[in-house]
Amino acid sequence: MKNKDITKMPEWENKKVDITKMEKKFRTVLVGTLLVIVALALLGYYLMSRYTTTLLKVYATQQDNYVQLVLDQINLQQDGTEESIISNIIDTLDSGKTHYWTLAREDSLIYVKNVLETEQYRGSELDQFYDTQSAESFIDNLRLNRVTHDIFAMNGVTYVASGALFEYNGMQYGLCLLTDETVILDNNEFLATRIAMYIFAGALLVLLLISVMVAETLLKSKELDLNLMRGRLELQNLRIERLETEAKQRDAYDTRLNVYHSSLLQSFVTKLKAGGMKTGTLVRLEFADDQERTAFLNEALVKLDETIVRFRQEDGAIILLFSGYDGKEAQTILERMKCRQYIQEVQSIEEQGV
Repeated sequence: MKNKDITKMPEWENKKVDITKMEKKFRTVLVGTLLVIVALALLGYYLMSRYTTTLLKVYATQQDNYVQLVLDQINLQQDGTEESIISNIIDTLDSGKTHYWTLAREDSLIYVKNVLETEQYRGSELDQFYDTQSAESFIDNLRLNRVTHDIFAMNGVTYVASGALFEYNGMQYGLCLLTDETVILDNNEFLATRIAMYIFAGALLVLLLISVMVAETLLKSKELDLNLMRGRLELQNLRIERLETEAKQRDAYDTRLNVYHSSLLQSFVTKLKAGGMKTGTLVRLEFADDQERTAFLNEALVKLDETIVRFRQEDGAIILLFSGYDGKEAQTILERMKCRQYIQEVQSIEEQGV
């Protein structure tokens, strides 16, 4: 059934407040679930970032060993000119677009990437090349004959850098190796693994969201059905109570079911006359005991109609008010019921004076 049709049902109107509260509760649960999923997604992103950073640090440690090897080779060289040092270094180093070396004497660059880059930066200050705060911090923290590493951004690219200071012919030099992080992170196996982890985590979060939404939809449907059923039962109970009340009210005035006190006789006669009654007869019946009186009333319930009203006197006698019957007709009815022996007095309303 469509929601539009449900809202037109009387039981929905009866439980409208409860249904509204239920819908608010489920909306709160859904919002809470979305917040949890967002929190889990942020946590997953944070953990993946830490995983990436850890991987870069592991690579940096391995890169330190490579720089240390080059540094050891330099320290083993005998006296020579600066040009010969650079020449020997260039011959032993592997440079490219994604990873390259820099060499500086004191605070001046003497080699960057390759011959062309070197000519461009030769004699420049270090801070002109390492032009970010994190890069400058890395340069400032270089140690003599001890390789250190760091991860920093420069010119929009993040690098894993390893470097050290060394002395040659009384001069201090700085040797650094910079590797673009994409070389590490875009490795086929690692990249495939990282994508698989993202897909797996994303699939789990989507599955969690779908599961919660499906469970919420089912529970909401059951709750709605339960509320509608409760509303239906409450309405039915109200109808039953109203019918019972109406039946009691109706039975209270049903002359076939009730025996009134004789003190109400005058009121009945007055109302019957006001209603158009022209003829009426009063018949007084006396019984030997309660058993006979009860047996008569039970029989009268079936054989006498609602035009004949029953009244009981203090002494146990029964007075029958035959509305619309004269005395002869009243006696004939009682004779048919074989109640002649109970008749003590038959009078018309006028003779009785009521």
